[in-house]
Amino acid sequence: MANLKIVTGDGEVKEVNKNLYQILDKLPAPSSKFELNDDQKYWYKYFGQQLVDTKKLTKPDLIHLHQLATSVDYYIQAEKKIREKGFDGGLIQTFKGGATNVSGYVTIREKMIKEINELSKHFGFSFKDRSKLVEQKQQVNPQGDLFEEFIKANHG
Repeated sequence: MANLKIVTGDGEVKEVNKNLYQILDKLPAPSSKFELNDDQKYWYKYFGQQLVDTKKLTKPDLIHLHQLATSVDYYIQAEKKIREKGFDGGLIQTFKGGATNVSGYVTIREKMIKEINELSKHFGFSFKDRSKLVEQKQQVNPQGDLFEEFIKANHG
C-alpha cells in the first residue's frame, strides 16, 4: 500500500494512505450494499459523472455520492406526494380531533433539502462553494528560508 506524507496543522508529519487522495478518472458502479433503486442510480450517475469530469471525486467521496443520490430521490418522492395530495393531506395533515400539523411529506422534503444543500457544499456544486474548493496556493514566506539562502550563498 503506497503512503503519502502530509504535514498536519500543528506541523507534525504523518503518513497517510495515498489512495484516499487519488482522483477517480472513471465513475465506479454504485455499491450493491446500498441497494439503490433505478431513480437513485440515475442520480448517482448524474452527479458522479459531473464530479469525475471536473476531477473532484475520490474513493472516500463515494459514500457521500450514494447519500446524495438517495436524498435527491426522497426529495422528489416527497414533492410528488405533496402535489398529488394537495394542501390538505400533502402540506397539512389533519388529525381526528381536528388538530393540524405539517405533513410527514413536508418534513421529509425539508430534511432532504437540508441534506442536499450540505452535500452540495461538500462537492462544490454551487458557484460560491466551488470557489472554496479551489486549491490553496502556497504562500510566499516574507522572512525567507535561511537554509535555502545558506545553500545558495555557499554552493551557488
